[in-house]
Amino acid sequence: MIVNGIEFLDEDAEFFPNGSVHDATLASDAVIQGIPCLGDRSLVFFPSERLKLCWLSQTSVLDGIPCPGDRIVYLHENGQLLNASLACDIQIDGVLYPLDSRLTFDETGKLLEYSQKLDADRSIEGFPCCSQFVVWRYPDGKLSVIVLSAVHTIDGQEYPRGAEVYLNEDGEVIDWQLVNLDSEKRYKQKVYGIFELDWE
Repeated sequence: MIVNGIEFLDEDAEFFPNGSVHDATLASDAVIQGIPCLGDRSLVFFPSERLKLCWLSQTSVLDGIPCPGDRIVYLHENGQLLNASLACDIQIDGVLYPLDSRLTFDETGKLLEYSQKLDADRSIEGFPCCSQFVVWRYPDGKLSVIVLSAVHTIDGQEYPRGAEVYLNEDGEVIDWQLVNLDSEKRYKQKVYGIFELDWE
């Protein structure tokens, strides 16, 4: 199936009412809207036909951010990078972000949040954090999303072990959900944290 000069696999393709592709599997590696996209992986588009999600076929610099190949990237409708992993350490506004961190940006390229991997369960700013999940932080370093490794009380309310807690920039809980840390099932890690609530 070829749409707008791009070859997709026919199976599981989804379309918008105007006939443009919403979600489909790219048949082979291709450069789409200036981005090297990996074949046999899903592409997602906005109704405007702008690319929304793809897997990179090679390490690429997008909006000044080095992004590794064979990893997923998200884009705003204006083409600006929304969320991606880092292919190497990078410094932004004097702060060093390490390889494999995920960064989230707004439509102007302003950093909104970043992820931090933990090598073991540990206390961060008084919160017992589980290393099975990354910690998300706001640009100023304040926590935005954590998963509790033990029962913990926040502002007088007790949260169970395994609570995935969403915090605003004042450290107040704005939402939470429970994940089973003892299940053999591996939970899919979120690719971006607090802002996923707005952009799903």
